[in-house]
Amino acid sequence: MTVWRTTGDEDGLEPGDRVSPGRGPRYDVVELDTPLLRVVATATAPRLLMSGEVDVSNAREVTRALGAARDRAPGDVHVDLAAVEFVDVAGLRAFTLAACGLHEGDRPLVLHAVAPHIERLFELIGWCAAPGLEIHCRPAGR
Repeated sequence: MTVWRTTGDEDGLEPGDRVSPGRGPRYDVVELDTPLLRVVATATAPRLLMSGEVDVSNAREVTRALGAARDRAPGDVHVDLAAVEFVDVAGLRAFTLAACGLHEGDRPLVLHAVAPHIERLFELIGWCAAPGLEIHCRPAGR
């Protein structure tokens, strides 16, 4: 289900950027809203903001949201994971397969504000080197 909400202004900020209240990207498309995971997107750019946990129970919906972001607008697909505390192998696989698909069209999947323990899982499995996947960790102290 898609719900439209207005939450701010597009100011050219990247996902994960700290902004003052009332300023920042406009995340106005709710792609998924469950007790475990919330995914919102911008209507005009390939950007997603996720909060909660990504696991086998919602990996299919994450894949769907990533595809919708890809189809919404040209350019790199950006996902802000600052509020994601847990990702299992099914979630990692969803991100990795999306990145490989985007790579075929010369578009990377850029994951922002990834928790160090989640980045470590990408590294342990070896998927951090997947074509088209860029992982940016949270700054220390965040």
